[in-house]
Amino acid sequence: MIRLYFLISLFFVIQLNANAIKELSFKGDIDLVIGDFSRDKLLRVCDIHYPPFFKFWQEKPSFNLYQIQICQDSILEYSKSLGFYNADISYEIQNSSATIYINKNNPIFVSSIKIDEDYKKLLLLKENDHFTTAKFTQSKNNIKNFLSHTGYPKGELDAKAYVDLDKYQVDMVFEVSKGEPHYFGTYTIQNDAKVESHLIEKQIQFKQGDLYNSLALEDTYEGLYNFGIYQYIAVEPDMTTNTNQVPVHIELQQGAYRELGYGFGYDTDRGANVKASYKNDNFYGNLKKFKIGALVNQKGYKIDNNLFVPQIPIKAQIFDDVSVSNDISFEDMDYESYSQQKIDERITLSKDFFGTTNSIGFLSETSKIKSKLAEYKSGNYWLNAPFYEIVLDRRDSSLNPKNGYYVSFYIEKGSKFFISEIDYTKTLTELRYIKSFSDITASFKTTIGTLDRNLPIFKHFFAGGDYSNRGYQYQMVGETDPDGNPYGGLSMIDTTLEVEYYITDDLGVATFYDTTMLSRQTNTWNDKFYDSVGLGVRYYTPIGPLRIDFGFPLKKGGFVFHIGIGQVF
Repeated sequence: MIRLYFLISLFFVIQLNANAIKELSFKGDIDLVIGDFSRDKLLRVCDIHYPPFFKFWQEKPSFNLYQIQICQDSILEYSKSLGFYNADISYEIQNSSATIYINKNNPIFVSSIKIDEDYKKLLLLKENDHFTTAKFTQSKNNIKNFLSHTGYPKGELDAKAYVDLDKYQVDMVFEVSKGEPHYFGTYTIQNDAKVESHLIEKQIQFKQGDLYNSLALEDTYEGLYNFGIYQYIAVEPDMTTNTNQVPVHIELQQGAYRELGYGFGYDTDRGANVKASYKNDNFYGNLKKFKIGALVNQKGYKIDNNLFVPQIPIKAQIFDDVSVSNDISFEDMDYESYSQQKIDERITLSKDFFGTTNSIGFLSETSKIKSKLAEYKSGNYWLNAPFYEIVLDRRDSSLNPKNGYYVSFYIEKGSKFFISEIDYTKTLTELRYIKSFSDITASFKTTIGTLDRNLPIFKHFFAGGDYSNRGYQYQMVGETDPDGNPYGGLSMIDTTLEVEYYITDDLGVATFYDTTMLSRQTNTWNDKFYDSVGLGVRYYTPIGPLRIDFGFPLKKGGFVFHIGIGQVF
């Protein structure tokens, strides 16, 4: 009996693999590139994964009859989830190719909705809308979240969608029982790191007696996560009490906070590079951060050091929540128009006001410059300047943002009053906006720079490269001398518009338009613009996207290749 079962199983396996299917295509009601029924989306529904185009050495998947049937069933269920309950999904196999035919037919619509008026605005569906399971589920989540955000964490929701295939309509019913309002009770903190309680308590976004709001717990978690030293963070409300008070327990377990790193890299702006660094994110406790690093590339080397103290140790109300940062660096670098040996120190005090980060500080830099331009002198310079910066950051992520905006303004004022060799005023204004639509992200960035006088070449604005106008090499936008050395500018507008389509979660393709105005005159905004267009590939890594771009300057001709890592927007 066992032998017979084995032979039958072996025969079945042989039959499944006898005629391997090498090609799979979709026909009928499909979307060409983007949409719920695009090829990429349908492959994901069927759990079929082709290797990325750049991994050309990997074999493409092959299929058997059973897998094609599973794919057919999966697409049918997927179609129903999108409201196409009468969809017709069939397949055909010829030789080593399979074709799945998709006929969506008419979608089903919402006939009626029963719900209290207080919650109607939370629904993603209304009467006569095309019904989808995703919108129904998200509507339920919106109501639950609303209850949790407004003091009713124990509120109950009974939601049903009645699908009538004879009448081909959906009737939705939402019944909500809020219960009594709840309030935050006491909180306890369990912490094993060398961090004083008052620093942790500053991140707690609620106090005893406040109306319960789960968003306050999320904001508390995010603030503690940003400390960067904990491997485990729990902000847990206790919903088992018989009162309307909700105690909260916060548990923090310290992880690795010291790191020694080194690496090798390459980007088209600076060529091959070697870097090494040491950082300590809890330097002698209380979240002080210390970092020292070195970078060597084909253009020279740079050594930098940073000490960050999150709270000035001065007991005065004016210094509450004021951080201080001290940055010291030395570099010996060869740029496109000059070479530079520079030592600079920057002391910065920062504090958050009304959702913005405000920083004031003092910059002192000593430079030895060797100019490659006849119009600008070589020499030694000592500049001292106070500065101010304000930043409003509403992006959903600083590493890989998908939505939001970022605005910053920076002003630096060199003055002989501070023993600076040159009086000058420099400003930089930056705006970024990112918006995602399904598998597409559109991003915009513009930077406006001004200098109030003709300064030495090392203080000029430069543009071009993989973080700027990608139709040009690093710092090569604008006028040049007969030897091809760029002058840079005293007035600058540098703008980028990019649209990216995500092929997978980790891989995207992009098209972009870059334009830059770089004038050698102060406060001049009608000078020549340098335009370029291009195509790129993005591969997302834990430290940011690996970017490969081909930029085509519209007037100059040819193309420029860029490769780099890190976020532009």
